[in-house]
Amino acid sequence: MAVDKKFLVRSIQKKESLIVAYCVSTNMPLVVCDPETFNDQVWFFDTEAQLQEFAKPYTEKKIALKGVKYPNKRFLGFFASLFSIGVNELVFSSGMGNQVLGLEELVRRPDYSKLPKEQQPVMNPQLQLTGLYFMQEASRQVPNEQKTGLQELEEELAVNLMKARYVVPIELLEGPESDMEKLKNRKYRLPILKAKNGNILQPLFTDPTELAKFNKENKFRAIAVPFDNLTKLLIKDSTGFMLNPAGFHLAMPKELLEGLGNRFEL
Repeated sequence: MAVDKKFLVRSIQKKESLIVAYCVSTNMPLVVCDPETFNDQVWFFDTEAQLQEFAKPYTEKKIALKGVKYPNKRFLGFFASLFSIGVNELVFSSGMGNQVLGLEELVRRPDYSKLPKEQQPVMNPQLQLTGLYFMQEASRQVPNEQKTGLQELEEELAVNLMKARYVVPIELLEGPESDMEKLKNRKYRLPILKAKNGNILQPLFTDPTELAKFNKENKFRAIAVPFDNLTKLLIKDSTGFMLNPAGFHLAMPKELLEGLGNRFEL
């Protein structure tokens, strides 16, 4: 078995490109819980035709999928990023069938333990994972009573929302003070998003990878904030936060922030 896995790893590393199954509603890789091992998987393919065959049962369940093609030079970054969403297993589907590979058999898990605590990146893999599972199911265009385990997924997500520390983007104001002085004196602006209905939301992120999708011009710094302190950052006219707007885009209105503490005691 070990020889087979090594051969599989080498064959993947040599491929020119791979197609990853993405969920349209989350704009993230589709996560699949193996019914026997309960491992959290991401599936990828050699060809678009293989992806389309895989997608058929999901289409029947009203879960729209798409293929995202990764060239070889982006393999390492993509596979390493899967640690941040709690995935621990890969399934490579090709003309030879489905081959399963542990994520750590292909790429090394990043180790930030040697960095000073204040320099260690904020990571919330369990929140990312439960958010993806919840949004994959919640976004299905079927009546709620047909959605599988939605209440359990919502409760698990709620607990992880409360446990998390979040990445909040800020834009430092102009002035003679140092960056540290500006942070200490809260001399910064908080960016906003406008929803289609006109509501104002503030972007919020689970990790630096999600922030980078929003911060393409590198104009924002970031601060780490626990759940209990989020309401202190709400600006005038804001209706709440949007968690990972380029990912599973979960709305976190004021009512949710205030109500979760009454529902759960951690």
